[in-house]
Amino acid sequence: MTFASGTVAERLRQQPGVLVANGTETILLAEGDKSPFQSGKTFQIEEAEGQFAPKGNIVYANIPVDSNARSLLFHRLLKDKSRLGSGHSGFAAYRLGVDPEDNHGVVFIQFTEGGNRFRDSTDYILFQEWLKEAVEQKGAGPIIKHYVVDATDDL
Repeated sequence: MTFASGTVAERLRQQPGVLVANGTETILLAEGDKSPFQSGKTFQIEEAEGQFAPKGNIVYANIPVDSNARSLLFHRLLKDKSRLGSGHSGFAAYRLGVDPEDNHGVVFIQFTEGGNRFRDSTDYILFQEWLKEAVEQKGAGPIIKHYVVDATDDL
């Protein structure tokens, strides 16, 4: 799994197999062996459920943690997948990834609809709390962003 933003995203926007989303910045996602990206940040997927859809919205979290804190966080999230949106109306997919260079984690969650309802839920509040707890040792907070894919569920 890899993603890009800015001018790189603009160049790759028309490539097949790329999911384009707009938020506070542009993000493009691609999975599998046939990535259109020649370079950029790549994440190894540790856990996955569902398939990304061409429309919907994405919750993206970048979690600057060491490998132990990331493993514990992912274990907690997988033990109760409702924190990842699974089981919520409109849930499409999630990906838990790791940066092989520094071991920090990333989480992508996509909804085809109902993203606002998930963000208003207790599960989302606990998701945010668990991310904050995981990064406490590093002294920095998680970066959580929301993106809309083809504006079907305006966040």
